[in-house]
Amino acid sequence: MNNQIKGLGILSLAVLLSACGSTETNGSSTESNSADGEKNLADTQELRLTAASEIPSMDTALATDLTSFTVMNNVFEGLYVLGPDAEPVLGVAAEEPTISEDGKTYTFKLREDAFWSNGEPVTADDFVYAWQKVAAPETASGYAYMFDGLIQNATEIINDEMDPTELGIKALSDTELEITLMQPTSYFDQLLTLPFFFPQNRAFAQEQGDEYGSTNETLVYNGPFVLEGWNQASSVGWTFEKNEDYWDADSVVLDTVTVDVIKEVTTELNLFENGETDIAFLSGNFVSQYSEDPNFHSSLNATTFYIEMNHLNNEETTELSNANIRLAIASAIDKDGYVDNVLQDGSASIDGFVPAGLASNPTTKSDFREDAGNLLPYDLEKATEAWNAGLSELGTESIELELITSDTEDSKRLAEYLQDQLQKNLPGLTVTLRSMPFSMKLETVREGNYDMAVNSWIADFADPINYVERFDTDINRMNYSNPDVDALVDIAKAIFDDDEARWETLVEIEKVSLGEDAALAPLYQSADSYLLNPKVKDYYKRVFGPDSYKWTWIEAE
Repeated sequence: MNNQIKGLGILSLAVLLSACGSTETNGSSTESNSADGEKNLADTQELRLTAASEIPSMDTALATDLTSFTVMNNVFEGLYVLGPDAEPVLGVAAEEPTISEDGKTYTFKLREDAFWSNGEPVTADDFVYAWQKVAAPETASGYAYMFDGLIQNATEIINDEMDPTELGIKALSDTELEITLMQPTSYFDQLLTLPFFFPQNRAFAQEQGDEYGSTNETLVYNGPFVLEGWNQASSVGWTFEKNEDYWDADSVVLDTVTVDVIKEVTTELNLFENGETDIAFLSGNFVSQYSEDPNFHSSLNATTFYIEMNHLNNEETTELSNANIRLAIASAIDKDGYVDNVLQDGSASIDGFVPAGLASNPTTKSDFREDAGNLLPYDLEKATEAWNAGLSELGTESIELELITSDTEDSKRLAEYLQDQLQKNLPGLTVTLRSMPFSMKLETVREGNYDMAVNSWIADFADPINYVERFDTDINRMNYSNPDVDALVDIAKAIFDDDEARWETLVEIEKVSLGEDAALAPLYQSADSYLLNPKVKDYYKRVFGPDSYKWTWIEAE
């Protein structure tokens, strides 16, 4: 979710959406607000947005999806935040930390004017509580792995071999926080902008118990906005209101941001045309239809869509435990046909997991995708050969698999395309489809109760490790396990001081897990095409990661 990492030559990953229509690339663009630099503000400072899914959770220790992260990014704040140019800037931290000579111990001083929305100060202990909660095994946090091997004692705590109070984070005082790492980490400031590194008000969260984060009333906030009108069980929309107690409230111009969950493109487009929303995301024929519209914007983002294949179901082997069956599925899908003829929104087919444009070789500057190569391209001959071999190894002539997807219009359309491709190109395969709300799909995959699932992964920070480490046995949700891959992930995390060797190791992880094991089936790297109200200024839409509304404002007519 961040930009440049030392030694990896990451491309700039922030996009500033200005009034004129454009096709964005990596970098940013803006325009003068007026001749004298003053903002010509509208009387009503309200931004009206849409979301493709409901919010599964507002507990920073539990959330794993971009919708939740986007909301959290606007109502909470960590030690750092991503600034307008996607560089980490100070958030709750009052100043840059003091770092020990060995690069492992960080000492932060917190702002004395940082408060929760209930009037209580944000303290160092709030960070201690939240981080210990993420690491504690009983929390079952989807992002506990980010602490593993990073924060001192996190590995032992996650494995239930040590108490969470032994985690390498201490409150030296109410405003002094000490963090001890396992090894120097050059991108640690970027990690600290992520929600699972945010604080939680210990007293308030403990008072709420299991209800914490289930409604806007069971939360307190320390970010630019507070959340209103949201209930985890029923809400199909929510509202942000300016947080007057936020330490940097003077920088926040918007009074209100309203968000409605809209799952149909036509509905969203109608709302935009009628002036009822400030943004409308486009797909299919709508992209070409509106490509010349002055309000049209398009940008490739660092999101990979793929088919997650469950290698074991209830710890029992299945047809997807067979590498040839997985290879056949991954090779039997005409991905170009989907992005060119169905999506038509600038998305690009992908034959690996790490998206193009994320990172470049520290020595040659070549893109990661160039170095890793096209590992699982559409190849009907290879698919047929692997399919027949797999059926022979299984001693069967037919297989039936279920594919689960979200219940959005685009998800259903992709599912139908995949069903057609797989059944047509792999004789004997029957694919049944099941769509469900996004939060339910996440839970179903997390529980391992599925055959195949369409998912997407967007980086939390701009380093290939955030993709390839997901092939680690203890991290992935596919019940995929290869000791060689696990060893390579450990090596990549250990050789932090050798950029070239680390890069080669990251490439090798993808080559083994995909090129040899076909652990999952990559589909495409997505692009966002949308219409944006020209009155919306300084709206920062990240190439990946959650959006921020802190600096956005509405121009007067």
